[in-house]
Amino acid sequence: MKTLSEHIRGLCNEKGELSATLSKLNDRLKEQSLGIFIILLAFPSALPVPAAGYSTPFGIVLMWIGFLFIRGKRQLQLPKKWLDKRFKLPAKMVSAILKYVVIFEKVVHPNRAAKLCRILNYRWVGVNIVLLAFIMALPIPLTNTIPAGVILWFGLGLLENDGLVLLAAQVCSAVLIALYATAAFWVATFGLESLQRLLRAVHLMS
Repeated sequence: MKTLSEHIRGLCNEKGELSATLSKLNDRLKEQSLGIFIILLAFPSALPVPAAGYSTPFGIVLMWIGFLFIRGKRQLQLPKKWLDKRFKLPAKMVSAILKYVVIFEKVVHPNRAAKLCRILNYRWVGVNIVLLAFIMALPIPLTNTIPAGVILWFGLGLLENDGLVLLAAQVCSAVLIALYATAAFWVATFGLESLQRLLRAVHLMS
């Protein structure tokens, strides 16, 4: 089975750009398609660089992938006009993605702790991806990178069937969703300015 970096290089054109339709990727990657789609869609927002224009549309597609997991599906299902729509990641971004992927491939191991993968099944992972992708898609500064990073780890765990990576992603997801839910409750109850004052106070204490 090809590694993720080999898949990405194989999808790039001669300029180093990743340019393809979702339909083509779906047909080529087959049963690995959802795991790789998750990684490709989460990576631009997970990188520690601005990802203007990517987080909201990619977050929406990731939410749909999460719903597919909940329904027990293993391949991407979208309206034909979406599947035939071409997307392109610039060569500079693809190069940055590959640099991080090579590092991740040293951490993720195929079929490790496979029992955990059965416990953290596709439907439960789908619930987490839907919630994290919703946060990622919000057009609010500084709300994209961390949720996208956790989604990325879910994708890596699913792609390689690595139960330990899935467990780590699940723990991070639970903590992150709890933090965002608490922040949303605080804003709804006390207002945004109150949350900003609280965050400034915490920052000064640290």
